[in-house]
Amino acid sequence: MLQTIRDKAQGWIAWVIVGLIILTFALFGIDQYARGDKVVVVAQVNGEDITARDFLMLYNRQKSRLEKQFGDMYDQVVKDSELRDQVLDALIESEVIRQWSNDNDMIISDPQLAATIHAADVFQQDGKFSQKVYEEILMRNGMNVARFEYEQRQFLLENQYRSLSLGSSFATESEIEQLAQLQAQQRNVNYLRIDQRPFLKTVEVTSDQVADYYDKNKSAYVEPEKVVVQYVELSKEELAKKIPVNDKVLKAYYEDNKLLFTLPEKRHAKHILISVEGDSKEADEKAKKTIAEVQAKLKAGESFEELAKTYSQDPGSAQSGGDLGSFEQGMMVPAFDEAVFSMKVGEISQPVKTDFGYHLIKLDGIEPKKIEAFADVKDQVTKQYQLQEAEKQYFDILEKLNTIAYEQSDSLDPAAEATGLEVKTSKPFSREGGASAVTSNGKVINAAFSDDVLKSRLNSSSIELSPNHSVVIRVKDYFEAHQKSLDEVEASIKENLVRKAAIAEAAKLAKDLFAKVEAGENPESLMRDGIEWNTVGWIDRNNRRILPQMTAEAFKANKPQSDKPTWRSYQLTTGDTVLIQVTGVKNGEVTDDQKAQLSKAVTDLMGSTEVQGRLKAILAKAEIVKKQNYKTLK
Repeated sequence: MLQTIRDKAQGWIAWVIVGLIILTFALFGIDQYARGDKVVVVAQVNGEDITARDFLMLYNRQKSRLEKQFGDMYDQVVKDSELRDQVLDALIESEVIRQWSNDNDMIISDPQLAATIHAADVFQQDGKFSQKVYEEILMRNGMNVARFEYEQRQFLLENQYRSLSLGSSFATESEIEQLAQLQAQQRNVNYLRIDQRPFLKTVEVTSDQVADYYDKNKSAYVEPEKVVVQYVELSKEELAKKIPVNDKVLKAYYEDNKLLFTLPEKRHAKHILISVEGDSKEADEKAKKTIAEVQAKLKAGESFEELAKTYSQDPGSAQSGGDLGSFEQGMMVPAFDEAVFSMKVGEISQPVKTDFGYHLIKLDGIEPKKIEAFADVKDQVTKQYQLQEAEKQYFDILEKLNTIAYEQSDSLDPAAEATGLEVKTSKPFSREGGASAVTSNGKVINAAFSDDVLKSRLNSSSIELSPNHSVVIRVKDYFEAHQKSLDEVEASIKENLVRKAAIAEAAKLAKDLFAKVEAGENPESLMRDGIEWNTVGWIDRNNRRILPQMTAEAFKANKPQSDKPTWRSYQLTTGDTVLIQVTGVKNGEVTDDQKAQLSKAVTDLMGSTEVQGRLKAILAKAEIVKKQNYKTLK
C-alpha cells in the first residue's frame, strides 16, 4: 500500500496534498500539533481554570488515603460521587482563597517556603535538610520539585488566610465564666413517661385508610430491580483445610521454622516515675532534684518498692511498688526499653528520660527465650503449614479460574470443574446489596449490575473480597423493578398506621397530662397502665442516668421559680412521650484547668466559624462554573 501511495504521489496529486498540508498549518499553526491534547477544564472561578489534571491529582490522592483507611469496606463506606463533589469543592475554595490573597497583596515568600520545607523531618538526614532525600522522596511519590513547591506555597497561603481570622478570635473572661457555670450546672429532675404501646390494642385502622395511604405513597412500595448470581468462591482459608498433613511433614516444617514457635525473652521490671510538670527549665530541674533525692535514699538502703509507693507518679504501678510486670523487647518507649534490656538482674538504672518524665528502673528478673515443644504447638504448626501450602496453590488456582472464566464466558461450570470449586447461587439482591458476605460486597454489587455481567451475561473477572479471598460471578436471573400490589403490602401498611395512631394518641394524652401537672396536680397520682413516674434526682450534662436527648431537654427547661417546678414535653424516638420535671438548679464546681480548656475550645470554635463565614462570603461573590465532566473523569 505504501508503494502505491509513493507511485501515485507524483504530478498534480502530490501538489494537491502539499497544498492541503500548507493550508492546515497556515490556519491552525504548527504549535497545535506540538502541544498535543488541549487542557481539559473541570471548573472555572472568576474566569480562572481548574484543570482535570489538578482534579485527578487530588481525587486519586484522597481516594488512595481512604482506601488505606477503610480497606475492604471502602466501597460500602465511600460514595464516589460524593468524593468527587468534595474534591472539586476543595479545589474551588483553594482557588478563591488564592485569588483573594493576590487581590490583597498576600504572598508566601521564597524564604518562608524554604524554611517550611527544610523544617520537615521527612526531608532531613542526620538532623539536617538533605536536597538528595528531598528529591528522592518526591520522585518516589510521583511529584517533581516545582509541582510540590507550588502546592506547598498554596497550602501555606490558605493557612495564612485562615490565620487572619483565627489569630484575632478570643473569648472574654466573663463569657468563659458564664459558659463554665452553664457547663457545670446541675438540675434536679424527674419525669412522667407516657407509653404508646397500650394504644396499639385500642386504635383502629380501616381498610379504606390503608388503601388511601397506599395510593398516596405508591413510590415507597416499588420492589427494586434484583439479580440472582452464580459464583465461584476461592478462599485461602478453605484451601488450607483440605491440605493433607502427617507428623513427618509437620515436624519438618517445625524444624525449618523454629523461630515462629519461639517465645521471646521477657524482662520483669519496676520503676519510679517523676513527671516533669511543664516545658520549662525550672520544671525539669525540679524533677531532677526529686530523682536525686530518691537515688540518695536508695543508696542509703531504703526499699525501692516503698520509695515507688511514696514518690512514683505513675498511677498504674505506684501502689504495687512500681511493678510493671514482664514484657518483651519493643513494648516500651525506646529509651526505657533500651535501658531495661541492657541491665543485669537486681541492678537499678541511672535516671532515664522519656516523654513521661524521669525513670529509675529496677530489673527484677529475666525470662530467657524459649523454643516451644512440638507437642505443645502441634495445632499451631498444622495451621501455619496448611496456610503456607494453600497460599502456594491460591494464585495458581486463581489464574486458572480467571482464564477459563474469560475464555468460556457463558458459564461458570467449566471454571469450577477445572479448579475443583463449587458453583454457588445467591439469593436475590438489589443495588443496595444482599445479606451474605459476597452479595453485600460493594465490588460484587457493582460487577453484578455492570453492562458486561448483567446485559451481556458474561462471567465477571475475579473480584477480590479480601486478600486471598476472591469470587467470579455471573448473573443467573434478573427481576425488573415493579410496583408491589396492595395485597402484598397491606399488612405492613396497617402495622405502620396503627403505630402512628398509637403514638398520636399517646401524644394527645401527654398534652392533657402536661396541663394537669403544670396546674399543680401530683404526677404520681396520674400513674396507671402505660403511665410511669420516675424519680431521678440531681444530674449534670454528662450523666448516664437518663437518655442524652432527655438530658438536653431537661437543660432547656426554664428555671423553677418560687419553688414551683417547671415542665418540658419531649417525644422519644420510640414514640413514647416524656414530661420532664425540673425542681431545682444549682451551680457545679469548675476548676481553672476546665476553664482554660473551655476558653480554648470556644476561641477555636469562634475562629473556625468566622473563617467559614468569610469563605462563604467570597464564594458567594465569585463567578463559579462547574463542568459535568468531573463526575466521570478517570
